[in-house]
Amino acid sequence: MRRVRTGVLFRIAAVVALVIAVVVAIRFYTRDYTVATEDNGLAVAQIVSARLDGASELRVSKLTGVVQATGSDRRWGGLLESTRVVKAPYEVSYFVDVGALDQSDFTYHRESRTLTVTAPPVTVGRPDVDESRVTVDQTSGVFVTRDAMAVLQQRVAASAIQTASVEANRPERIEQAQRYARQAISRLFGTTLEAAGQPTRVVVRFASDVQEEYVPSDRSRSLGEIVGAARPPG
Repeated sequence: MRRVRTGVLFRIAAVVALVIAVVVAIRFYTRDYTVATEDNGLAVAQIVSARLDGASELRVSKLTGVVQATGSDRRWGGLLESTRVVKAPYEVSYFVDVGALDQSDFTYHRESRTLTVTAPPVTVGRPDVDESRVTVDQTSGVFVTRDAMAVLQQRVAASAIQTASVEANRPERIEQAQRYARQAISRLFGTTLEAAGQPTRVVVRFASDVQEEYVPSDRSRSLGEIVGAARPPG
């Protein structure tokens, strides 16, 4: 009798799991592939899905410019060959995750009233290509089919993102972003300390920096305790 009950419960659980999987699949399909239309059958512009996430990343700089992207497509054994060239503005942001800082990343030198912050590395965001402001859009080919145009659009978009990403990740660009990051993080903590009535020199370092001569400093306390220590008596 117990085996029969176990078997029934197992089948019920399997059916419930299957129903849940089908519902989730339908929702994803509706979100990604179903086109919403008005009563007259025309497609309507609308928000399909939206999600607001918290973030602790500090944008320290951005790279802007114009990117030229290309794409090609071959069909019917190479008889139909088409290409597309697009020029459009792009923007790439550089971030530092200040939320990843912990107590060990702060050192305070009492005599010089200097706070040293060892910052996380600068990260490069995904390039944002503004296709609404295209300045050049040239498509060539004897006969460009609708499917070929869709493929060209995807390949041009991928080419633009890849080209902008390569530029944004060049060592000299990262170095420039680090300089801006030092300024931004220094302002962030320096302004906070100054607002608390504790003007303090803030030095920002990265793990990739050359190690300087060791100076005895206080790593045992939190930033709040350091602020208290920096407060003059009276």
